[in-house]
Amino acid sequence: MTGGRGGPSIDLVLPCLDEERALPWVLGRLPEGVRAIVVDNGSTDRSAEVAREHGATVVTEPRRGFGAAANAGLEAATAPFVAFCDADASLDPADLPQLVRLVEEGDADLVLGRRRPTSGSAWP
Repeated sequence: MTGGRGGPSIDLVLPCLDEERALPWVLGRLPEGVRAIVVDNGSTDRSAEVAREHGATVVTEPRRGFGAAANAGLEAATAPFVAFCDADASLDPADLPQLVRLVEEGDADLVLGRRRPTSGSAWP
């Protein structure tokens, strides 16, 4: 999956606050053609450094909140498709191509994924 001019076809925006432990798994699950944009939203751990070490583009957003971080990531995105995902390893980025395919093939204009409970107290 590559976009025009050989760039990524999907920019995955990952709003991030203190997720240094989860980021290696999340970034390691990125499919080919997906560029990770990790938006550091005031982390006090090594989230930004870990993201860079795993090849992600890192954007800093000092205004707190998921919305501010998501907006900063969207402004940094350049790929034809942009997706958003929590950076806490609660969603698997490997599922991204099947979601984007629905839009590419004209079956949807917008696709949303969601967590499903695995027990009464767990929402992975």
